[in-house]
Amino acid sequence: MRYDKMREYLKENRIYIFIGIVDFIFLAAFFLSENIPVLYVGILGINNCICSVFFFIYQYLKRKKYHKKIQKILQELDKKFLLTDIIEFSQTIEDRFYYEILKECNKAMLDEIYTEKKDSLEYREYIEQWLHEIKNPLSTIQLICENYYSDITRKILIEITRVQHYMEQVLYYARSTDVEKDYMIKEVQLSKVVSKVLRKNKQLLIENKTKVQLDGCRHFVLTDEKWLEFIITQIINNSIQYKNEKSLELNIFSRELEHGVEFTIQDNGIGILESDIQRVFEKGYTGQNGRNKNRNSTGLGLYLCKKLCVKLGVCLSIKSQSRKGTSVILLFQRSK
Repeated sequence: MRYDKMREYLKENRIYIFIGIVDFIFLAAFFLSENIPVLYVGILGINNCICSVFFFIYQYLKRKKYHKKIQKILQELDKKFLLTDIIEFSQTIEDRFYYEILKECNKAMLDEIYTEKKDSLEYREYIEQWLHEIKNPLSTIQLICENYYSDITRKILIEITRVQHYMEQVLYYARSTDVEKDYMIKEVQLSKVVSKVLRKNKQLLIENKTKVQLDGCRHFVLTDEKWLEFIITQIINNSIQYKNEKSLELNIFSRELEHGVEFTIQDNGIGILESDIQRVFEKGYTGQNGRNKNRNSTGLGLYLCKKLCVKLGVCLSIKSQSRKGTSVILLFQRSK
């Protein structure tokens, strides 16, 4: 705060204090030269000193109260840039000058933000539209390959599944900032969502000789089915990317807890290094395994999963041991 201590205020006004003292010295010298009694000069000096003290104290308290009011309003505001629309500026010319400058800068900043948001929205809408349009030729290629199934078309189908996975990742990344506008919470059975994800990725799972053990998952949770499907797809694709030399094994199960339902996807892959486990949810972070084993890794999969889980009120955590596998745990809290 600007006027938190009286000493700082006096230091700021030291030029006025100095001028006042010099002025009184010259005035006293003049009175004494005119043979005015020293007593009168002393009384005048004491009166001048008392008036100056009261003036500075009054000004200090007034400014301190005004600054505290501004600081309190600022602390209570969620959007700090709205301060200029709320505060009442002081009547001093200096305050008015700074207030007008601040208001002008604030307006320029809001105009700049509006332009950037508009451009960003247009770009995002274009990306979403392009992704929807590209699905049609991909679906046509997929249908042709399924009708003329062979070793070649099987490989094409696998690559199409990978392309669809990356397209889906881009689409959900573009929408992740406004997830609240695109989700619907309802009661969903975990086994239904998992089965849908497995069918959708069957070509990749078959190609990687994946053994899937689906243990129950009959529990119902409150969440958005589409977003949960995307999260499970990301986790399973990570397991495929970081599998070991042996066949991939996925153990998917759920269990009832006192405060919710715990859903786990466990694999027997290469695992995550202890030094990387704390950073796997960071945007763009691929870790040592991502740099060594899978150089095409984007580091967006788990970042998006974490971001969406936070929005949906789901606790996401990972347990892993290097060369022994990874367990990804989703906790659907009943209180949420």
